Amino acid sequence: MNESINLLEPNKNSESAAFLRRIHKMRLVTIALLFIVSVSSVILFILVTLSPLPALQRQEQFLQQTLSASKDTIVKLSFVNTQADAISGLINKRKSFDQPISLIQAKLSSDMNVQQIQVDDTTVLVTVESNSLQSLETFLNGLVGYVQSKNTFSNVTLIDLVQDQVTNGYALTIQLNYL
Repeated sequence: MNESINLLEPNKNSESAAFLRRIHKMRLVTIALLFIVSVSSVILFILVTLSPLPALQRQEQFLQQTLSASKDTIVKLSFVNTQADAISGLINKRKSFDQPISLIQAKLSSDMNVQQIQVDDTTVLVTVESNSLQSLETFLNGLVGYVQSKNTFSNVTLIDLVQDQVTNGYALTIQLNYL
């Protein structure tokens, strides 16, 4: 008989039993790892399907398409907003001439016509016409009253008083300086 076939030999049984235990442990570890990978894959799949990520991605794509379609409108709107801001800034910087002009208009009588009005940052130059010297005097005295009460104007200067021989009227040109 062949001696190498003896299954009852103690050395061979102990080596093969230890080898079998190692293989059994490796199989258990492999099965445990396979189970862990399978469970984590299922959990990850469930999380991905239940998460709002796909919906958010679709929404992002839709918004990108909408923005690219309305790009020209956005550019035009931005341009208009920029221009409106620039105009608003200019209007805020601009000096208002409404009050001085309304004060001058308040002193005009019904038989007087404004021939010319020139307004700048420091002065107002006004030329009025009338057939009556009395109306021109009343107008001039009213403006002098503004200067005396220190209401908007600091000085009134008579520039010119002309009589028109054809219409028998008078033209008065005065300069008003702001306070």
